[in-house]
Amino acid sequence: MTTFVTTRHNPDGGADKRGNFNLGLYCGDDNVQVEANLQRLSAALGIGRDRLCYPHQVHGKDILVVDEAFITLPHAEQLAALDGVDAIITNVPGVAIAVTTADCVPVVLYDAEHRAVAAIHAGWRGTAQEIVRHTIDRMQQLYGTDATHLQAGIAPCIGVEAYEVGNEVIDALRSVGYNINSIAIRNRSTGKMHIDLAAANTDLLLRCGVQLDRIEVCGICTYRNSRDFYSVRALGSETGRFLTGIML
Repeated sequence: MTTFVTTRHNPDGGADKRGNFNLGLYCGDDNVQVEANLQRLSAALGIGRDRLCYPHQVHGKDILVVDEAFITLPHAEQLAALDGVDAIITNVPGVAIAVTTADCVPVVLYDAEHRAVAAIHAGWRGTAQEIVRHTIDRMQQLYGTDATHLQAGIAPCIGVEAYEVGNEVIDALRSVGYNINSIAIRNRSTGKMHIDLAAANTDLLLRCGVQLDRIEVCGICTYRNSRDFYSVRALGSETGRFLTGIML
């Protein structure tokens, strides 16, 4: 099993027109250059570009199953299937599944017993819709996954100090059972609430049955480390995206 997180830095030392290594096809960049970057990443993983799959995310809870039939589809049909989903699961070896982020939470799951993996995009909306839970449920249905045996990783995302939110976010998370006292703080200077999205998704993993010692949280804030990772809050909404992925 291989996991990976890219940065803003081109591993070949070159640069695209933004001066970095954008891998987001849906953020207004030159897609020819983005595809060239994706080719570089695929080569580094030792796979063809057709075996690197990631969705056009919409902050929902839909999940795509990447199976052998999906791999045989023409690229245009693959892109159509990947449009509008926020998590991917697969048990096909040699296929890298990933999500793009620039502050939201990327979560990867590994079921060693049944040889299956997942890549999940969880912004606050996805977190409120419990996309991690839905993904684990789907893995249980398809592969027989036991949540207590899963390994989970949370990659770079925005940290609590930088993630000020409105009351609608607090209300949405509270309404589905998150303990706001354990995943949020109030900024004493502004009176505004700040959410810890990594903590919220860790809490959800635990409630799904994943064991604490099987959850790894990298603890890197994309906002504070925006020289290395894309961050919408630090760099603007049209900044690039980095990939977090996993491959059997």
